[in-house]
Amino acid sequence: MSNLEFLPDRSVISGPIGGAAGFLFFFIVVLITPKGMGMGDVKLATLIGLVTGFPFVAVALLIGILLGGIVAVVLLAFRIKGRKDAIPYGTFLAIGPIVTLLWGRPIFDWYVGLV
Repeated sequence: MSNLEFLPDRSVISGPIGGAAGFLFFFIVVLITPKGMGMGDVKLATLIGLVTGFPFVAVALLIGILLGGIVAVVLLAFRIKGRKDAIPYGTFLAIGPIVTLLWGRPIFDWYVGLV
């Protein structure tokens, strides 16, 4: 099989565990910073976890978080957006599971190899 995989092999229980992990992580962030992120992002993270499963939910969310952070830094550096301006986050989160469903196993194996 090539490195390009769609829907990596996973058990039936990995989807609900991934959904719970995505929900808990983002829900805790919303509780800590209620004006920083909305419940829509929490719902999207839950769906991402259900689709990608555990442990690939971590890969999908990390890709979305990093991509959103990079774009936010660029927008702030060029003064396109200010610190108090809203930057839609769901767009970046939605890219994470696409990349994960296509190349999640190699990314996960690479990361685990670093640790």
